Amino acid sequence: MTAVSAAPSTVSARLIPLVVAGISAAGGRPARVLARVDLAARPASSVEGRLTHGEAFALLEAAADAVDDAAFGLHLAERLRPGALGVIDHLIRSAPTLGAALALAGRYQRLIQDAELTVESRRDRAVQRYALCTAGEVSPPFAECVLAGAVVWTRQITSRGVDPVEVRFAHRRPRDTREHARIFRAPLRFDAGENAVVFPARTLALPVVGADADLLAVLETHAAALLAELPRRDRLSDRARDVIADDLAVRQPSLARVAARLRMSPRTLRRRLRAERTSPWRLLDALRREAALAHAREGRLGTREIGVALGFSDASAFHKAFRRWTGGTPPARRTVSS
Repeated sequence: MTAVSAAPSTVSARLIPLVVAGISAAGGRPARVLARVDLAARPASSVEGRLTHGEAFALLEAAADAVDDAAFGLHLAERLRPGALGVIDHLIRSAPTLGAALALAGRYQRLIQDAELTVESRRDRAVQRYALCTAGEVSPPFAECVLAGAVVWTRQITSRGVDPVEVRFAHRRPRDTREHARIFRAPLRFDAGENAVVFPARTLALPVVGADADLLAVLETHAAALLAELPRRDRLSDRARDVIADDLAVRQPSLARVAARLRMSPRTLRRRLRAERTSPWRLLDALRREAALAHAREGRLGTREIGVALGFSDASAFHKAFRRWTGGTPPARRTVSS
């Protein structure tokens, strides 16, 4: 049997006009940079198509070198304006709270990049982690752009001067971190083993300025359709997620059942998912979060009914999980007038 090779991991071509604008603003010549990384054939204003991660990383590194700006990735994120990243940008700006916005950003992250953007809230801290879907390291300028973008987004959609508690980078500390300090306004950790931004957990409950539930429903339908058009990644976590979703629809998912359907032992399943930077629990938690947010928007089921449908032991456990996901409590069930 011939092995099927996985599609290369990619980034939206929307990156090109953002980088071109950044180069121009710094007095550089975008055409030369694009030619240097073999992207001269791409229109500088193109938002269609995808770049491989190698092309995207090379583009940012070449741009930083061309304009002699080691903090080019940070400055690129500072220039982000509403709509610059397409439907996902409008989507998060329509969410009710920051927590809900971050959950949506994670769910539809592939529209921007084949990467995982997850949020985990524990006690008084909420950690937003960024990692590639495939094995490999993120280039420093790209990682800095993504994390700075996350902070810029947070400040824009809440209209608050939200500062992280800590920012963690997987790469080594650069010689000059003055721009990092200015933009993040938080303690910085390099060689941290991950790329992540840590916020106070209470910020997840902050309302999003301009939130629009009706627009959100329309945008999410459109985003889901765009996501379905992307090539499916041949990852174990994708297959495991589908199996868990099937199980969740009829009963409480079981690690043993999921592993059996994937024809491996539970131990092997955990080990291989760990290599993809996830776990059975994280996949289940993400599915529950998505379903809970959908039910909450529809407003047809009460809190207890949603909790039961998602396999929570009681209403208190569901409330606790919903607060961890969004920073708030489930909205009340809508009353239907006769």
